[in-house]
Amino acid sequence: MSCSFNSTDCKGVIRTMTNNTKIPITQKETILVGMKLCQTHYNKFIINEAYSLKHNETCSHPKHDEYKSQSKNANKRSKNLNLEKIPKRLIPILNLDETAKICSLCRKKTDNDPDYNMLEEYTAPISKKKDDDNILTMGNHTYSFRKDILYNGEELKQFESDYQEIISQLTITDEISLKTEDADLIGFFDELYQGTNPKTKSDKTNNSNKKKLVSLCYFLASINNKYINGIKADIGSYLQTSGASATSIDILANLGLSVSRMTVNRQKKIVSDEHEQSVDNYCLQNIEKMFVLNIDDYHNIHRRTMPSLLETHNIFHFVTILLNSNPNIPRIPCFSNNILIHNPKGIDSKLIIKKFENYFMNQIGKSYYEQNELWKNLLIEDSYENRIENLNVHNYDGRIQKHQELRSLNNSKLVDFILHPLHSTKDYIECSNLLFKVFERLENTDYLDHYIIPIIADWPGQVNIRRAITLRINRGIASGISKQILSLIPMIGPLHISLNNLTFNGWKKIRKVIMNRFKNSKDAEYRMMIDLLDNSIPLTLDIYAVLFRSGYFEGYLESVVRVWVLFQRLRRHNYNKAPLVFLSDVFYWELNNHPMANVLKKNLPIFNDYFVENFHSSIRSQTAESNNALQIIQKAKIIDAERNNNSFKESFINSRNPTIFQNKLNYLERKVSLFLFSLFDKIYHNIGNTTQINNTYKPANDNFCDAEKCLLPNNIDSSNGIVLICGHGFHKECLTLYNDKCNHCFNYLSFEAQKNINTLTARLTTPLKNNEIPLVEEKINNNSNENNDENIQSILERLEQNIDNQFEILYQEWSNYDSL
Repeated sequence: MSCSFNSTDCKGVIRTMTNNTKIPITQKETILVGMKLCQTHYNKFIINEAYSLKHNETCSHPKHDEYKSQSKNANKRSKNLNLEKIPKRLIPILNLDETAKICSLCRKKTDNDPDYNMLEEYTAPISKKKDDDNILTMGNHTYSFRKDILYNGEELKQFESDYQEIISQLTITDEISLKTEDADLIGFFDELYQGTNPKTKSDKTNNSNKKKLVSLCYFLASINNKYINGIKADIGSYLQTSGASATSIDILANLGLSVSRMTVNRQKKIVSDEHEQSVDNYCLQNIEKMFVLNIDDYHNIHRRTMPSLLETHNIFHFVTILLNSNPNIPRIPCFSNNILIHNPKGIDSKLIIKKFENYFMNQIGKSYYEQNELWKNLLIEDSYENRIENLNVHNYDGRIQKHQELRSLNNSKLVDFILHPLHSTKDYIECSNLLFKVFERLENTDYLDHYIIPIIADWPGQVNIRRAITLRINRGIASGISKQILSLIPMIGPLHISLNNLTFNGWKKIRKVIMNRFKNSKDAEYRMMIDLLDNSIPLTLDIYAVLFRSGYFEGYLESVVRVWVLFQRLRRHNYNKAPLVFLSDVFYWELNNHPMANVLKKNLPIFNDYFVENFHSSIRSQTAESNNALQIIQKAKIIDAERNNNSFKESFINSRNPTIFQNKLNYLERKVSLFLFSLFDKIYHNIGNTTQINNTYKPANDNFCDAEKCLLPNNIDSSNGIVLICGHGFHKECLTLYNDKCNHCFNYLSFEAQKNINTLTARLTTPLKNNEIPLVEEKINNNSNENNDENIQSILERLEQNIDNQFEILYQEWSNYDSL
């Protein structure tokens, strides 16, 4: 965006002229609404011209020179004439236009001049009585509330602004304090409140009635003064946000309960037009803090896929660019001890494999459940309330009370919301440039040169931005990519894997008796179920809902390793590479003591994409099929502007907490336990018959110990053995020989990690082309067999209703079984 004059004198911030810009009358033909002015031309045509006009203003009174010559200071040159609009009562007798201005001296002299005060059209001024009891100070302004004082429109608007600012800070109990400002209000609110018969109602109902009475007082005041319309504007805005029709809003406006639809639209257009300036202000306010960036695609769900006469569909593809900040985290330098935050080796396979060998292989040999038991005092308490919260962790409804700070957008700022694809590396570079332009407007590119901005993204976002960074590091200017791209640090977002929490809790109730019966069995079907229930399910449930949100970085890092192993075993393309990139960066930062490692450990929950998902949820709920692309963009900017304006919602919109009664939750979990009892009983009677095992080095069936050279003569005895979560069994002495880790799994994982990194590195170093294609591998379905298992729900429905009795009977029966 450049200045409309486009001259060599142009410099400074670019401003867009709006209807609210006070353009001097002498420049009306030169400066038009919609023009863009740099700071130099804005000062010249707006600021300086307005000052010049004001400085050269003269009094329009016909006897000004005569009155001035009669004053005591006639020989002194007045620096300020104290010009004011001519009072309406003096217009007929002075024959001046209503826009004319006269000085205070002429106004006073006119009332004492017989040439005027003897005229029939003359109206004497209303005498002012001194009454200090009716003087109110609000902010930096003083107001006198008496019947003989007249305020002009500008003064009333200022009063309304001060009034709304104070009212927004009042709680329901503060309405009593209003009585001290006007003796006539003493007892007024109490009378209204007593009229609701509060003694017969609950505290909740009485508080609700107080809110209604306060709003009623607003409505009464608005009838007397149209500028007191704050609550009506909030109602109109909320109605439109909730999807109310224009006719509905206008009907309520006619009833005096809301502002009109046109007023709502006008207010929101002003908000949307001022969005760019609000972005600049946000960045300036937080320039000393660390920013976290989200770039994500958004598709309107209100779409028509059938073609019409003009278009094949009406699906819009948008890009959301969202910044988030934390007042407690200072900005992070790109260099620390002369070491760049980007690893010059790219994705460091040797560093990853070394960490696996020296530490993580020992940890992942145990199930996640066993490891989690050691972390309990560092994590969210496993209470009924938190179990309910975990069931709603992916519910983005802002009305939910718990974790309001996470669901809110108070510290975030929408940089831009544009109609743009987001598939190739070039798309991500173009969207990143929109952020860089913000710092250029602020003339503060120093931030991008010396500090970093972590970007939390899905896999396409990570791989495309990392490719741009890699090309810039390797090829420099020849890459055609701005140096500012190096300020971005792409990071994996927390894995939002939503599974049925009931399955895991149902398993926990019977885990002990199941494992006691099977002991150290290496049966493939049994080990698969143990890995699923004791490792994979609790891991994927906890990695975000518990570990990430608790901020327990060490546990989260280990879980990222575990989840990579899971993705690798399942051959999940792209997912088996994303965790390796994150691990490489973290290990590199820790090795070089970069400040980023410490910030990540202490502030893990802020490195989240929840904010952009929450923002998208708000857009979906506030748009309709009839909205075109420009309307959706405007709606996004309005949502961003209103994110901190919560006083109306907090007072009048009901919050909620989705609940499931504890006995109902226990009932559902026990139903799962009964199903698992039945399933494990079938597995028990099928031991040794499983043949479909896909493993390079599968656990031996004829021997217990899977060590290449078992140290004990009796390789069948399992009494002194351990079966790792991978299914391989070892005698304790043999496992000690391998430093307590499975050498078979280490060889497999290190080979696959190296292969994945080599593949990804080749993609990241591919030069940009004109016709870019997405760098994301297509999903391959390796499972050609249809799942013909009987539906679990149909099995559960055949169970008897008395779940508790069945559970107790089966639990006791399994407890009495002899071990295998």
